[in-house]
Amino acid sequence: MNDVNKSEFWNELYRNNAAAWDLKTPTPAFTDLLESEYFSARRTLLVVGCGYGYDAVEAAKRGFEVTALDFSETAIDFAKKLAQKENVNVNFLVEDFFNLTDEYLDAFEIVFDYVTYCAIDPGRRKDYSEKIFDVLKPNGIFAIILFPIEKRIGGPPFAVDVNEATELFSEKLELIISTDKINSIKPRKGRELLQIYRRPDGKKS
Repeated sequence: MNDVNKSEFWNELYRNNAAAWDLKTPTPAFTDLLESEYFSARRTLLVVGCGYGYDAVEAAKRGFEVTALDFSETAIDFAKKLAQKENVNVNFLVEDFFNLTDEYLDAFEIVFDYVTYCAIDPGRRKDYSEKIFDVLKPNGIFAIILFPIEKRIGGPPFAVDVNEATELFSEKLELIISTDKINSIKPRKGRELLQIYRRPDGKKS
């Protein structure tokens, strides 16, 4: 099976220890963000495609109110055990991000994505950008580490074009920063870029 739109595809990867994107530790660039001005004074955080939950647990340890979701029940089971081991509270959801209910509209001051945008069906990227907008509060922050920025056939991970991603997210969000000066792990240096967007105040169009 190779259908990224089905949870079983992802469960199979996790069950077989084939989650090659997993760092087995919090993402260094995300750890930096937790202490940054962009996250300062914001507390409600959604981690999209949280995998084994390292980033979500790290954020909870630093006082953020964290919701973390993943399509894979196998990954979330591990993440829940990790949170219990670290004695932190995280609201874990086994859920397709596209199917989040209205309960989560305008719900988060921060949304973070690392290796989720590149994992979804590329034909759904516009829908993804719109869903990000929907779950953000006014003045909320969307932080995404775009990876892999390269020409490649097939996926996941599917190739990421920075211009395409910027155009999609900028339709409703304001780009604040776009930089490759981040704390990348060695194999990914030069292949990823941090972007931070803000959801403008005011009514949605």
